[in-house]
Amino acid sequence: MPLSSAIALTAHLNACRHSALSVEVAAHAVISGHAAHHVIDEQSLLGLDPFGASELALAMAAALRLVDSDWFLVTPRPGRLAPLTGPPELTARALDAGAVVVAATGGVAWVPQLVGPAVQWSIEPANPPLPLSDPAEADRYLRESVLEAGRTLPDLPLGANRRPDIEPPPALPPVYGRRAQQTLARAWPLVHALDTALADDLPPTHGVQERRQTLSALRDAADTALVTAVSWTGALRREQQ
Repeated sequence: MPLSSAIALTAHLNACRHSALSVEVAAHAVISGHAAHHVIDEQSLLGLDPFGASELALAMAAALRLVDSDWFLVTPRPGRLAPLTGPPELTARALDAGAVVVAATGGVAWVPQLVGPAVQWSIEPANPPLPLSDPAEADRYLRESVLEAGRTLPDLPLGANRRPDIEPPPALPPVYGRRAQQTLARAWPLVHALDTALADDLPPTHGVQERRQTLSALRDAADTALVTAVSWTGALRREQQ
């Protein structure tokens, strides 16, 4: 749920910037399927009440008013933090959450946390993130990585072959277009399936280590494709011109 919520928030903040989508409709889409979303802004980075929880629509409106920037989805893992650049407190919290939404110019980040059936967002200071890959290049690299893994994995130990129960990815706002949604739909099940495969506890043989390297490379490619599809808004800007 944190990754799904972070995808939805990133996409709808960007859609509000680049289309006529209202904040109220965007917030409703982000909350969809959850009991509630609340926002904690202890340092009042968005000018919200630092002593209480704010509604998501109010926080999104404040972010769009105060932060003149597009928004990046970041899915950090140990050893692979980019494009996140800190500060350390944000990096630690983002690693715990597995996903974070960061302003492309830095300053503000949204960190999700599950609280029962609801999602609570914490607004944290953020350094400017690194530039993202081009989504077309990321999608092409994912396709190549899938083909390479298909050539390699039949000769390697496959593990328990557990099949994770994968729900469909969140729908991107219409302004994103068909290609971005297709890339997300392609990367989403791979990310979840590869996480399950990499969690297999197999004996540390040479073949198992080679298998993990292949799966990890494919996981990185799927993650990059997913992040760029949701974060990159160059196509949205061209449509407005």
